[in-house]
Amino acid sequence: MATKQTRRQILKIKHIKQKRKKNKRALLIALGVVLLISLAIILPNLLRAKPNYKSSSTGFTLGNPDAPISVVNFSSFYCGYCELFSQTDEPEFIKNYVDTGDVFYRYVNLAFSNDEETLNAGKAAYCAAEQNLFFNMKPSFYSASREQDGFSISNIIRMAEAAGVDREQFEICLLENETLEKALSDDILFAQSIGLTGTPSFLVNDQLVFSNQLIPLVESLLEQ
Repeated sequence: MATKQTRRQILKIKHIKQKRKKNKRALLIALGVVLLISLAIILPNLLRAKPNYKSSSTGFTLGNPDAPISVVNFSSFYCGYCELFSQTDEPEFIKNYVDTGDVFYRYVNLAFSNDEETLNAGKAAYCAAEQNLFFNMKPSFYSASREQDGFSISNIIRMAEAAGVDREQFEICLLENETLEKALSDDILFAQSIGLTGTPSFLVNDQLVFSNQLIPLVESLLEQ
């Protein structure tokens, strides 16, 4: 009799365990279904979400961030060929490819030297970009590079005012922003990481080219 009771207890325990196991499995299946439904709703929205282009380089860019072609112009204010491109080819390039929505254009000024004036120029570029006035001020940067004390603080502020900056905001940025030297260093590291050998050079999507190769490459990409 005791043996029968023991067997019944064992069977009862097994039954309870099996029932719990089934309930647990059902719960896991239900949770899985809920997760799949949630992903089906959320994932398409995530895939459609536009990337966040807000960064310290925003003021150095022109055009549509969603353009099919990205062009990064690596230049230096002390580079004569960079100034020549800026004066002659760049306006037409912007008109024909950036304004049309085909190219998202970014300018990177490379401060190759750590002397005071070179750093002043690089910092001033970032401070102008902060107010979205870098491209207004760019011609003055090139002109100043040929002048003695062209990038003294007083001369930079004079150029900035002529470009229409908020002077107080610009001065605070130029004289008190301690992150700018790192930003300039990061620009150099960026250029080194892609194998830059000279300026002006252009990173077109993932291809590094010189100025004479820029338009042919952009045209070939647009034809694809």
